[in-house]
Amino acid sequence: MPPEDSDKPQTQETAPRATSPTLGMPSWTEQDVRLTELWQKGEKPDAIAQVLNRSVAAVMTRAARLGLQRRFAPGRKPKKLSYEEMNQANMRNMARLSSQLQTTPAPLSHRICLMCLSRFQSQGRHNRICQNCKDSPEYRQGSGLPDVDLEKGI
Repeated sequence: MPPEDSDKPQTQETAPRATSPTLGMPSWTEQDVRLTELWQKGEKPDAIAQVLNRSVAAVMTRAARLGLQRRFAPGRKPKKLSYEEMNQANMRNMARLSSQLQTTPAPLSHRICLMCLSRFQSQGRHNRICQNCKDSPEYRQGSGLPDVDLEKGI
């Protein structure tokens, strides 16, 4: 006599999973190098998706996670990177792919100077004033600070 469960329609909880997202598909870590190569050659995301047997959305998401330059977004003008910025982006990508993040120096970033409000290349989060302002006599003398007499406590 068959069990009672066999006559019931299978619900979402009891139904076997129809597809597995990774069944027979190589992992992203195996495909990261190929994705980076195709991306840097200028291949379009739909062509890369066909080569890797992935969806375009998956390719775009993985490219963003790898730090590859954004492109092909509708209505977006591509940002022109300087030679130095491209080198830095390539260095970060190579470090991620070769698992050598701890050996690469912290990337330089652009910040706005708190004194003159101009853009400058910062050495890290701690660096908020550009070198021109640091070299100025106002910065060295601290003339922007209110007059404080430490002896009187005022």
